[in-house]
Order: sequence, then structure tokens, then C-alpha cells
Amino acid sequence: MNRRRLALVAGLLALAVGVAVAASPGLLGLAVDRALVTALGVVTLLVAVRQVAARRGVDTEAAVTPTPEHRVPTPPPGEDLRDSLGGFLSSGRLPYNQAVRGLRAAAVEVLAQYEGLSETEAERRVEAGTWTDDGYAAAYLGGEAAPDPPSPGILRRAVAGGVPKHRKVRHTVSAIAERAGLEPRSEGDTAGPPEEPPESFSDSPFSVTRERATRTADGEGAATQGGDDPPRGAEDDGAGTVTVARAARATNRWQGVGAVAFVGIAAGVLASEPAALLAGAAGIGFAAYARATPLEPGVSDSDDGTAAEGLSVDRSLDPAEPDPGVAVAVTVAVTNERDRPVPDLRVVDGVPEALSVAEGSPRHGTALQAGECATFEYEVRATRGRHTFGPAAVIAKDLSGGVEETRLVGPETTMACRPTLRATTEPVPLRQRAARFAGRVETDTAGAGLEFYATREYRPGDALSRVDWNRRARTGELSTVEFRSEQAATVMVVVDARPQSYAAPAPDTPHALDRGVEAAGRLYGSLTATGNQVGVAAFPSVTGWLAPGAGEEHERRVRELLTTHPDLSPAPGEDPMTVAAGRSRLRRRLSAGTQVLFVSPLCDGRGADLARWLDEYGYPVTVLSPDPTADRTAGHRLARVARGLRLRELRGRGVPVIDWAADESVDAALARSNRREGP
Repeated sequence: MNRRRLALVAGLLALAVGVAVAASPGLLGLAVDRALVTALGVVTLLVAVRQVAARRGVDTEAAVTPTPEHRVPTPPPGEDLRDSLGGFLSSGRLPYNQAVRGLRAAAVEVLAQYEGLSETEAERRVEAGTWTDDGYAAAYLGGEAAPDPPSPGILRRAVAGGVPKHRKVRHTVSAIAERAGLEPRSEGDTAGPPEEPPESFSDSPFSVTRERATRTADGEGAATQGGDDPPRGAEDDGAGTVTVARAARATNRWQGVGAVAFVGIAAGVLASEPAALLAGAAGIGFAAYARATPLEPGVSDSDDGTAAEGLSVDRSLDPAEPDPGVAVAVTVAVTNERDRPVPDLRVVDGVPEALSVAEGSPRHGTALQAGECATFEYEVRATRGRHTFGPAAVIAKDLSGGVEETRLVGPETTMACRPTLRATTEPVPLRQRAARFAGRVETDTAGAGLEFYATREYRPGDALSRVDWNRRARTGELSTVEFRSEQAATVMVVVDARPQSYAAPAPDTPHALDRGVEAAGRLYGSLTATGNQVGVAAFPSVTGWLAPGAGEEHERRVRELLTTHPDLSPAPGEDPMTVAAGRSRLRRRLSAGTQVLFVSPLCDGRGADLARWLDEYGYPVTVLSPDPTADRTAGHRLARVARGLRLRELRGRGVPVIDWAADESVDAALARSNRREGP
């Protein structure tokens, strides 16, 4: 028996004797003076006051588990209204108290683009308030005094905010969107604040957000949060198990129970009430319970509380290399390898940042006997990329919950999900400029091909298969059929990998970069199937470049680039890439006559500027733009208007733009574009 338990037993025996004496002073044959009893009560009361003073300022230290159920948030453009307002001015982000400036600029640009007005005439209409039928919006931008818009109701006002100025802004944004021809989407305008992203867990004992373990090049294990320095206590047993140990610590869950007990004892002694003494004794019993149950097993018996081995976590994936969209079953097994039980064990698996849980839960709570193993399962939906499941977050507690230990235990498990390169069901619309090889780019000259172009007089040497024998039978004249010449193109599929591409219209939906990478694989498969030379690049990446080519080896390299390149990571990175340097580097790498398929959501002006700049330098550009915008708030709607203006401007400059809605496939977007551009 250690000293701690010996002192506890002695204290309980002393308490029992004191209660017996207080309840029956003559029980032990001792004459107890009243003054001595009063002094004992006062001392006990002072001890209680000291306990209360020690309790003040002490917070509960229970561990907070991470929440890996949802992927890293990728909010839609316009999450902050100030950014949307600044997009219409060269000054950038606009303070909210200058909202009128940004909204006036937006209204003027919409009138000029969609109604063909000059900038001067558009400004005059905005000042006069004749640009819209909404009187609140007209007065707000025209500077006239107007009554406040009607309140949306008490409940909605409490949730969405009922400040009159905010309601005027929403009325104005809706009027601008209406002039731009944008209809409200099915989810409507909730007019409420955007959903807050999940809180960071930097204050939790695990000290990470969506924490994961990574392995360095020399085989050392480390748990990281985007940096290179492992947290203190990271260890690798050489068998693929990474453990981050944290010594046991008190949760202060039972802090203050002793004070309550001493107050009861003091009251019983001073008032000579046995019932109060018994209540205090019960409190002492609770305090003794909290101190008498040591943590098992995760802490050794040493006085410094050094963590010891004792738990192992294994994980299996089925399938380990799924196709995009496939449900992956994750099975986690937790084993107690010590000879003592674990009375309270909580496990949260390390789901990768870019994956979300589709079914089940990555959390599990249990108690394990010595040598016992517990398993739990959940499913994630596979998305493109290489995903690493990190160590599981483990919290072990004693029976009372007064002492706990937090650790990261378990191996890394990697899942590779490669994008499909199957051809699209619709032809990819390329422009006519092409190289001199047979392929699928139609020209205005006769040559080798399949589509009828014209007929001419027969010339000696013409192939008999090209003689128009029907005309020969009908008129007796010989003529030769010519077909439309088809030439192969050299194409670069450039994916916009800037931070602005990590945007999605709703939580747990694919963001624009994921959709762009998926489209890049489909475009590559379709173009190479028709004899074109195709390359893939990430903009403005330094290393994300694969020159145009064809063949099985080239296809393998394309799949690897789209799956594993860090600049095309499914989760947002921390280091922004330089756009100006990337633009110059891209132009140096492009050969003359190369066509560019630029896949970009066009969430800001820089994406549209790149497409226009490449086209001006002689590289025929076609833009495929996955739409990540939403319609829930005024900021979202204004960002949607700004994106529509960019698409319209590019089309006005002769750059084809395929607007790819969030609720349709890339095949449907291509089909709609082909119908619009067709005869």
C-alpha cells in the first residue's frame, strides 16, 4: 500500500472516531469539554473556507475530443459581404460602413453589361433611382430618405438580424441580381448570417484541428499541424505505431467536494447535530472515492505519472484504393494489452481532412478488460486524392473521472483514390486552330476526314473509293467527294489551383478544385481518345506541369499528378502561390499554337484575367467554369452576380466559357454548351 492510500485510510479512521465521539461524548469514556468541541468545529470550518478559496478560479480540465465527421470547410464565394463589395472596386475589401459605394459600382456595372448602357447613363439612372422598381433599393443608392423595409418578423429578426440598414442592403442586392437575370435558387435567401465553420481545437489537449500523423522521410513518426516540428512526446515504435503521450492530469471534476464535506462536519459539531455530521461524512466518502481510484492502465505507478504503453489501435480499409464516390468501410480495433482493465476509454479515429463520414461514427466509448479488444466501424465517401488516416485520439479515464490521459495511438493508413480518365459522352469543344495531324478539330479546308465537305471534278489518280458513283449512274459524269479536314490539336488542360478554388455551394459538397480535377481527367480521356496530344498543369504551381503527350505511360503520369500532387490537394494548403510568377512561367512552357482548356471557378478577377491574357498572346482558350456560388446571403448573391459579369465579359471578348452548374455533371455542361454553339 503506497503512502497516498495509507494517509487516506488514516483520515477515514480519524473521521469515524470523530463522528462517534461527537455523536456520543461518553462512548469512549472521555469527558469532552464543550470549548474543545467548539474549537474543533471552528477549525473544520476554516478548513472548508480554505477549500472554497482553492476552488475559485479552478476550471474543469476535461479533454475535448476533435470532430472529424466533416471535411475542412470550403465556404462559397461571398461569405464576407465586405469581400463581395470590394470586388467591384479597385480598392479591394470594402468596409461595411461604405456598402453604398460598392453597391453603386455593382449596379452601374450590371446596367452597363446587361442593358448596354454607357457608364454615364448607368450612373445617372442609379442616382435618379429609375434603375429598379424596388423603392427601398432605389432610395438607398440614390441617397434619398426612405422608410425602412418591413421587418421579416420577430423570430426571423432574432435569427437573421433585423437592423434596417441590413435589410436595405439585402433589398439592393436582390434588385441588382434581378437586373443581372439571376433567379433565386431553390434554397432561397435565408438572409441570415453564414454558417460558422467548426471551431478550432487548438485549446484542446490534442492541440490540433483535424489532427493527423505524418511520417517523415527517415521513418520517424510525428503528429503535425501543417508544420515540421512534432509535438513533445511523439514516439514511433518502429512498427508503424505513432504515439503522442501526455501524462495523467487531474480534471478537477471533484474539486470542491471536500469543502462541502467540511462545512457539513463543522455545522454538525457546532450545532451538535449528528445528522449534519453524517452528511459531512458522506461528502468525505465521495472525496475519498475520487482520490482512491488511480488511472488504469495508461499511467505507470511512478510518482511523476509517466505514460506507459498499453493500448494498440489497428485500422483496415475496404477497399483500400477506391474509385471516386465509392463508400469505404473503415474498421478500427482497440486492444488493451496490459494486465489491468481500462475503466473508461474514448476513441476518436483520425479521419483525413478532405473526407467526411457518410455512415456510422468514428467515435467509440468502451471499457476494456485486460487483453480485451473492441472494434467499431464507419464509412467515408471516397474523393479524389491520396488521403492519410492519422492516429486515433484516445482519452483514458479512471473510474471517477478525476484523472485522465490523452494520447494519439495507432498507425497511419493511406488510401489512394485516383480520378477516372474515361472519355466524356459529349465532344470537347475546341477552337479551330490546330496542328497538322489527323484528329478531331474541324477546319474549313478539304482533306482527310469523315464529314462531307464538297464535290469536284474527277482527276486522274483519285481513289476509286472517293468517286461519287451515284452521280456517275445518274448523269454519267465522274466526280470526287471531299470530306472536311480534321486535324489533331495540342492541348493543355490548366486547372486553377489557387486558394479561391476551394469553394463549394454547401457543406460536404465537392469544392470547385475537386470538380476541376475530375473534369481534367475526363477531358484528357476524351481528347486523347481522338488522337490529340494533351498535357495537364496546375496553375500557378511550379512543379505541377505535365507536357502534352499520349500513350499508356503518359496516362499513368497524368493520373499520378491529379492524385498526389500537393498543389492539387483536396484540402486547402497554407502557402499561397504567386500568381504573377505562375502566369509568366505558364507562358514560357506553352508552345506556339497550343490550345488551353482553363478549368477555373472564376471566383475573382484574376482567373478571368489569365484567360483573357493567354488568348491575347495567341493561345486559343476555352474556359470550363465549375460554379461554386450559393444564394443564402446577400454576400453570396453579390458574389454570384460578380461571377456572372466575368463570364459575360469573357464571352464578349470571344473566349468560349462553359458554365458548369453544381447540380449537373460535366457531360451535361458540355452538351448544353455544344447545343448553344452548334448550328
